[in-house]
Amino acid sequence: MNTTKFFSWPLMKQSISANKVLAIACTVVLCLMTVVTTFASNLIASTSDSEDYTDAQTQFYSYLYVLASYNEMSGTELSYADFSESDDTSMYDTVFDMMSAQSEELNLSSAGFAEAADTLSGSEIGLDSYISNFEYVYALGSVKGCFSGDDLDIEEMMSNMLNMMGISSDLVENMGEMDTSAMLNQMYFTVMSLLPILLFIIFAGNALVVDQVDKGSMAYILSTPTKRSAVVITQAIYMIVTPLIMVGCGFVTKLIACSVFVGEVDVAKYAALYGGLYLLTEAMASICYLASCIFNLSKHALALGGGLNVWFFICTLLGMFGSENMVSVGIGVEELGMFNRVSLVGLLDIDALGTIGSGAVDNSFVPKLIALAAVAIVCYVVGAVRFQKKDLPL
Repeated sequence: MNTTKFFSWPLMKQSISANKVLAIACTVVLCLMTVVTTFASNLIASTSDSEDYTDAQTQFYSYLYVLASYNEMSGTELSYADFSESDDTSMYDTVFDMMSAQSEELNLSSAGFAEAADTLSGSEIGLDSYISNFEYVYALGSVKGCFSGDDLDIEEMMSNMLNMMGISSDLVENMGEMDTSAMLNQMYFTVMSLLPILLFIIFAGNALVVDQVDKGSMAYILSTPTKRSAVVITQAIYMIVTPLIMVGCGFVTKLIACSVFVGEVDVAKYAALYGGLYLLTEAMASICYLASCIFNLSKHALALGGGLNVWFFICTLLGMFGSENMVSVGIGVEELGMFNRVSLVGLLDIDALGTIGSGAVDNSFVPKLIALAAVAIVCYVVGAVRFQKKDLPL
């Protein structure tokens, strides 16, 4: 009878069958999260990339300021409402030409006024709101404080109101500049996509070796012409290939979701991101495999392998509030960034990996990925050697 020394197909089929439901469930959850986050990212990007009305607002306010100033000097009642309803704009052309002649920086015309108004009409704010806001700005700009004698400013008024409410004006400004799409991308790869895979590797890693030793089924396996080396190699291959398939499904789902919701797919970028996610997954899976090979009791292996990986996941959640994005908008604490340095997840540099496919690639992710690969290789090798040499309660 031939002795199996390196790989056992019957044992592989047993592992596949025993963990099939768990693997499918976790993969489905991963794919669903991928679709949802891609859809959400597209909505955020669409909102962020909407037309910028800043230039049109500045131009429109210039025209309103000219009209308001002329009204004060001549006692007229020129306004945008009158301009938009009148077929004869000659009076406005006269005013704009006169004001333009006084300053080389001004080049005003009725056509320019109408164009600026038409542009702002496309904004969600509404043209009436812009006009009303200008009236406040213009009124406060011509008023001095009754005690300080300083010119009153609407921005300072709003800032003072926010400070009285306990809200920092800098915080409001920073939140407006927050890259929510990048933050969601960070959360997806370090939390949402990692969670279902983490659940799989903890339970499957525990079931492959130590659970069979604990229950006594390992004695039956080793009573067949199957060497311990075949057991550990076969189970290691399972822990390497299955997460690869899961991550691959997530990658394919991401490409499809991007083509549906976004319309364009950056294959190189996402290949790098999912490749990094796979290396992280394998580093965490190898720890569960190592614990499964070291101990003879399932609860001990689960405490070490599962406990370490859960610790890494908790550190990731805490470390997110110490990230640059969170701190910059005032809802994070810089000191919490230390948790990213004590977690394997911190070695997955999403920002650097995301530069692949762009004109300027940040290679700082390379040594971090090498570290993850090294952790996986060392843990798999040490676990395999340890299982072959230890005494088993058979």
